[in-house]
Amino acid sequence: MSRRKLSPKLIKAVQDTRYLLGRNYARESVVSFVGDKYQLSKLEKLTLYRAVYDQPQAEEHEKKLAPPRTVFGKKLAIDGYNVLITIESALIGRPIILCDDGFIRDIAMIHGKHRVTNLTEKALNLLIPYLKGLKASEVNFFFDAQVSKSGELASTVRDKLEKAKLKGNAYAVKQADTSALASGNILATSDAVLISKARAVVDLAAQTIRKKCPEKAVALTKLPKIEETRLNNTEQTNNSGP
Repeated sequence: MSRRKLSPKLIKAVQDTRYLLGRNYARESVVSFVGDKYQLSKLEKLTLYRAVYDQPQAEEHEKKLAPPRTVFGKKLAIDGYNVLITIESALIGRPIILCDDGFIRDIAMIHGKHRVTNLTEKALNLLIPYLKGLKASEVNFFFDAQVSKSGELASTVRDKLEKAKLKGNAYAVKQADTSALASGNILATSDAVLISKARAVVDLAAQTIRKKCPEKAVALTKLPKIEETRLNNTEQTNNSGP
């Protein structure tokens, strides 16, 4: 499978970001500092912000990443906009990143500006059949009510669940993340904050893209793995005397 290549400048920025995050510097400050250092574009800075993690945090997230088969017979709570926007991004050709923690994320950052379009319908028409195959005991979607037309979107999802004979519901709520965390055995999201709080997470968007429109996965960008020897050598150099 072909992948978009990262520029040498962005690869260096990724490595520096991992290094600084691993020393407990704040993510926003790190991205700002590294972005300015390498004169990165807004999209490149978003790549750092959304996709790059230090090794301990990446491993913590990966431990919670459950394979799709674990959904069988369990209640699945879906972070609605997170999942749908990622699938929409794949369909329209926006950049999708396989991140350090094993999750796939888009870097569009359009959550609060999302608009229900024909693209949303296409994404749902891929997602619902895939959900049916997972055979969860119950499937519940949660959408942030403050986003425009969330109520209408929830109604559309309910209709599709009913037609697919899937037990479940869709809600437009004030705090979708809190509601989703409290309502299922497994959470479907790639949101880092929710992953840190959840017991088990399935990357539903990633699995839907791979199974239902694999040709769209060619846009996937894989971040280069960091070389531990490079970091160790850097530390030794910095800690050595004159």
